[in-house]
Amino acid sequence: MLLNSVILILQETLEAALLIGVLLAINARMHNSHGWLWRGLGLGTVIAFVTAVNMGSISSWFDYAGQEVLNAVMQSLICLLIVVTVWLIAGMKQLPHSTQQARNRFGQFCTVIIMLAVIREGQEIMLYLSGFLGNSEHIQKVFIGSIIGFGIGASTGILLFYSLAGLPQKWSGPVTITLLALFAGTMLSQSVLQLTQVDWIEQSAPLWDSSAILAENSLIGELLYALIGYESKPTAAQVLSYAAATCLVLLAANRHLLTANRQPDQNSGEIAQ
Repeated sequence: MLLNSVILILQETLEAALLIGVLLAINARMHNSHGWLWRGLGLGTVIAFVTAVNMGSISSWFDYAGQEVLNAVMQSLICLLIVVTVWLIAGMKQLPHSTQQARNRFGQFCTVIIMLAVIREGQEIMLYLSGFLGNSEHIQKVFIGSIIGFGIGASTGILLFYSLAGLPQKWSGPVTITLLALFAGTMLSQSVLQLTQVDWIEQSAPLWDSSAILAENSLIGELLYALIGYESKPTAAQVLSYAAATCLVLLAANRHLLTANRQPDQNSGEIAQ
């Protein structure tokens, strides 16, 4: 029971922690305050609690596909907001006069991204823990395992933040943008998976099976799942959605190729280079 709790809470925590780590690294380059982080965490936790309490009713929506549809909507929104955020960052080097306004908007978008990530993961954690509240035999092991799992996940996010913050200036932008592209791909492919599970998207055979090489439930598999959305048996719809989301982020990061020629500002554009 202890090990199961560690693994489950780690799964739910790791993805959000890594995303927060990347956004914090970009924020550090902008020299912004961290107010958006606390707002996102606070709002997300409150809404996650309300959602978990009412999950019985939510699950009955859409002919008992409510939970999957809700998760799919949140994952798609996170993907969309990542694309918009990268577009905003990339525009800072083209419109230096709007840098402060862009920084404020960056904080607003990040608040919503973190809020949605916390709602999505937090409701699962709360539902899991609530199932043991009346079980005195396992409650202690479950809570200890949950704390350990949460600690490992949070520590991994902190490690990623400091690793990105310590990168040379010329590498920090491309690496963070690449990670955000992978996160966007993960969110959209998971959204497709959720909708496939409730038959909103037609089921299809996996394109390949790499479980013999790297199982999803292994330690490395869990880390890669959180970081790049690793799936050992992805369907065509998942692969296409993943590719589409990553391409959108990369195009947003190079918005100067899609807009009129303007003189870049080297100081305000260092993050989006």
